Amino acid sequence: MSKYVRSLTASAAIVVLTIVPAMAAQPMAYAYETPEQNVARSAAYDQLLETSIGFRHYRMRKECNPIRFVPGLRQDCFASFDQYEPFVR
Repeated sequence: MSKYVRSLTASAAIVVLTIVPAMAAQPMAYAYETPEQNVARSAAYDQLLETSIGFRHYRMRKECNPIRFVPGLRQDCFASFDQYEPFVR
């Protein structure tokens, strides 16, 4: 393979590696919401935490399981769900 072809291939690879991820990145939908929409979305989230046991356990695992660096903080995270968003049967 000639120097020209190798150089062209390397240049094309650099372009692809820098442009494709930027094209694939989509703005978050909630970045453009109004304050009223944010309040409504937050209320819906709170409602799910209080009424859907599956959603509640999913969020607890997602938010609290990664906390492993401070003893007791993980348990405090789990307890905060009962304190701030108690489950309504």
